[in-house]
Amino acid sequence: MTQQQQTISPVRVSVSVGLEQQRCFEVFTAEMLSWWPASHHIGETPLKEIVIEPFVGGRWYAQHEGGEETETGVVTAWDAPRGFTVTWQVGADWTYHADLVTHLDVSFTPTEDGRTLVELVHRDLEAYGADAAQMQKTFEGPDAWAGMLRTYQGVAERAAS
Repeated sequence: MTQQQQTISPVRVSVSVGLEQQRCFEVFTAEMLSWWPASHHIGETPLKEIVIEPFVGGRWYAQHEGGEETETGVVTAWDAPRGFTVTWQVGADWTYHADLVTHLDVSFTPTEDGRTLVELVHRDLEAYGADAAQMQKTFEGPDAWAGMLRTYQGVAERAAS
């Protein structure tokens, strides 16, 4: 039985951060726990650390207070401080799926006013199959990528002080 695959537009969000490119990149990748919402995790216990290993093939995972680790994806491109790409392998059931692959592209572009434009694109949502449209709607929601980037923006700008 074949199903016609629907085209799902990527989710695109951005913020302008009052911080230089290198520091923006560091806060996003190496200090993720400082801005990632505490309620947004797939482990049994609260988050202790979020790690993106800074190289192609590196893991993106979380360590939890109970000692467990949960996988999120892997690094597929790393071009510090300009940007990176990771897989997002969390299913519609909010658990890790090795066979589900969507991508997050995050770029950091200096602007003429000394700020950095941070753009996040979550693509390949078709991989969710029958859940693709609902997941797109979820990721476009105010508490998803846009809200997380606004929180990141505030934390990053406080890091400049």
